[in-house]
This record gives sequence, structure tokens and C-alpha cells, in this order.
Amino acid sequence: MKKIERIGIVGCGWLGATLAEFYLEKGLVVYGTTRTPSKAQQLSQNGVHMHLLNDFADELTWLDSVDVLVLNIPPSSFGAGYPRFMAHIVRFISGKTNVIFISSTSVYDDQNKVVNEDSTGVGNSARGKTVYAAEQELSSLLSTRLTILRMAGLVGNNRHPVKFMTGKNYPGKSDPINLIHLEDCIGLIDAVIENACWGETINGCTAEHPQKEEYYTWAAEKFDLAAPIFTTEKTTFKIISNEKSSKLLGYIYRYNNPFDFPL
Repeated sequence: MKKIERIGIVGCGWLGATLAEFYLEKGLVVYGTTRTPSKAQQLSQNGVHMHLLNDFADELTWLDSVDVLVLNIPPSSFGAGYPRFMAHIVRFISGKTNVIFISSTSVYDDQNKVVNEDSTGVGNSARGKTVYAAEQELSSLLSTRLTILRMAGLVGNNRHPVKFMTGKNYPGKSDPINLIHLEDCIGLIDAVIENACWGETINGCTAEHPQKEEYYTWAAEKFDLAAPIFTTEKTTFKIISNEKSSKLLGYIYRYNNPFDFPL
């Protein structure tokens, strides 16, 4: 396997900035993008070669120098044009560059059972449909040079969903939750690169799926917040399987139960 020397991270937000720092510490040359000048300045001072990225007209010729590109822009940034923008970005990369697309488990619809990478059916949410369309667009352009990582709900580094849920009413009190810790997001990305595991679609999620009311009541207490109120049952849910990530990549999750997440 060719040694990876240069990595590009399109989208240096919550996950991307931490990923950039991770690869700087590993001695790689790191290129990154953001839409925020202050964030660009901060990461540049840390050693990341930063570029501002705002629209289709942005200069992206620097992309042809990276060995691996991580696409980590949420669909909310570009709305319905998101799949087209993802395709626009990868047209600037070298024919030897491999790509990791940070996708979402929102692409799966609620099937009241365990779902894995072979499950059919696209999620009903606008986000799920948009992300799935981006997956399809990128797959048609990159084929076996693309690996899709479908991440569950992201937690870590002062980010936790209960902070946005405090005191509000929600259905689905006994629904299983699907979460992943930031450290395991980075661990999975690195495992894909280290194993040269290209041309795959892989879920990232804890193996344990506690019930919504139980977990978020516990988490609210840990943060000294008012707990969310779960008043009704919901009739649809999904349980994301992480079996493929463990078997294919040999990846051992640092946090395989949301109750083990450091808060």
C-alpha cells in the first residue's frame, strides 16, 4: 500500500477540525476547508493548509495534491444542491486519490429492526434523501475509489444531543438510540485509510442501543439539565448495526455503549 503523506479534509467543523489535528500529530501534510475566516486562521496557525470554501466558483486545484480526501460537509450547507456540490469537489482530485464520504445513518428508513449496509429503503427525511443522493452521485464518479462511512448521531468534545433536548417533549420513549463518539468517528476514518479499505459502505455506531427515555434522562442528570419529556410510544424505529465495521476493518470501538461516553 502506498504511504499516505497528504490528506484533505473538506469541512473542518466539529469533526473535521479534530480530524485535522489528529493527522497533524501523525506527521501528515493536512489541507482543510471552512466557510469561516476565523476558523481558517485558527487552523492555519496550528499547521493546516486552509482554504475558504463557499460556492461552486471557489478555486479547488489544490485538491489534486492529496492522497486521501475526506468529504465532511453536512447537507444543510448547500440544500438541494448538495449532491451536485459534492460531485463538483471531486472533479478536482487526482485519478489516484481515494475519497471517504462522511454520510449519515439517516439514509436508512425506519424498519422496526436491525438495519445494515445491505438494507434497502431510503429514509423519509429530507436530510436522508439528500445524503443518499450524494452517495449515489459520488459512487457513479469514483466507483472503488470511494468509501462511504454512515455515521450515527455524533457525540463528544462538549457536543451531546441532550443539551438541545432539555425540557422538551418527544415521542418514542422506548425507541433504541443510535449514537457514536467522536473518538470512534476518527478511529473508523483512520482504519479505512490504514487498511486501504476502498469501495465499501460502512456504518459507524455503538453496538449497544439503550432506550431513549432511559438514556437521555440519565444524560440530563449528568449535565444537571432538565430531562426531556417522553410522553408517548412511537411505532417506527431502526437499530443500526456496526458489525461490518468491526469485522471488515478489525476495528475495536473505544465506546461501544452510550452510557460509557465521557460527559
